[in-house]
Amino acid sequence: MGKVIKSFVVLGGCGAIGRVVVRDLFESHPHNRVLIADSNERGIQAVVSQFHSRRVTGQPVDCSQIGELTALLRGHSVVINCTNHRLNLHVMSAALAARIHYLDLGGLFYWTRRQHKLDRVFRENGLTAILGMGCAPGITNVMAGQAIELMDRVVSVRIRVGSRDFSSQEKGFCFPYSAQTIMEELTLPPWIWIGGKFRQTRPCTGWEQVRFGRPLGTLWTVRTRHSEVATLPLTFRKKGLRFCDFKVSFGRQFVQEVLRRTRSGWTVRQFSELPAPRHQPNDYEITRVVATGHKHGESKHVEMTLECHSRAKPEWEASAGDLDTACPASVVAQMVATGPIGTRGVLAPETVVPVPLFVQELQQRGLTWVVGYEDSLRQRRTWDESGKAGT
Repeated sequence: MGKVIKSFVVLGGCGAIGRVVVRDLFESHPHNRVLIADSNERGIQAVVSQFHSRRVTGQPVDCSQIGELTALLRGHSVVINCTNHRLNLHVMSAALAARIHYLDLGGLFYWTRRQHKLDRVFRENGLTAILGMGCAPGITNVMAGQAIELMDRVVSVRIRVGSRDFSSQEKGFCFPYSAQTIMEELTLPPWIWIGGKFRQTRPCTGWEQVRFGRPLGTLWTVRTRHSEVATLPLTFRKKGLRFCDFKVSFGRQFVQEVLRRTRSGWTVRQFSELPAPRHQPNDYEITRVVATGHKHGESKHVEMTLECHSRAKPEWEASAGDLDTACPASVVAQMVATGPIGTRGVLAPETVVPVPLFVQELQQRGLTWVVGYEDSLRQRRTWDESGKAGT
């Protein structure tokens, strides 16, 4: 068999997540080719120069200009959209016109709902679009799907993400990921699924202390707007899902400072210009999904808990959050390009990502997948990544 060359376009490839997606694509297979497309021409040159390889190239682009973007995408296998979610529909339109597959990191609920309306046209054109394939959304959707697959009926899905920075140096007030996304998460009303209906709640409410265990300990989490809640209730409605929400561990002081500066007139641009040092990352992140329901027709209550653990990778200058967001996007984009994912249309991760292969790929990148369940008798067992009971 001859060599198989796949070519990927990473939009926003100079950003915190995009540059790690590029790195993972480059190191995953010796024949992968990566085009970094970004509005930051100087940033493109800086990232490309790190690889010393003809397999990584760069080209400036304005993603809001569909014609320009379409011309850039033609001839490639998959476009991985690491730009702001407000550009998702523009990029999907360009992907359709260029006839290449599409993947993004999420649409913050509202944009995801709009994007799913393109399902028929993607299917008719023989193309795949996977929405929200990072950590959260992404890993969280796949974990929820794995848990619910092992149940006959599901009652609730609760998603909790916790992280802690162990760096000794004082970093001051900075954002762990996109300033605009965080500001929207904290100021827009979150959606929850309750009683079989979507409902909005007030921003910065639902504070909850969550015991994540070692090495994070107990962290405060808060409910925010997120894309998982846009798809999981519809995917699993027939299994009886009655409740779904998402919470993340922003420190209370951080949230208060963001809101204080917002009220005083700070703009997204000002927040985005705050330093976010990544030269010596030393953090840890745990992504947890807890699903409750009934298993194999039994009446007793079952609780499934799945976690993905990520630690910083200093040699890539990647934080734990960078890594567990970028690697899933790279892994699944390669599945679409090479065949393990052949379903066409606009898809949520929980409906299409093959769990055993996905977990295997994440483990090769240093991410740990932990699964367990607890029934009404308080018996806890561990499970392996295939879903088979272990000791």
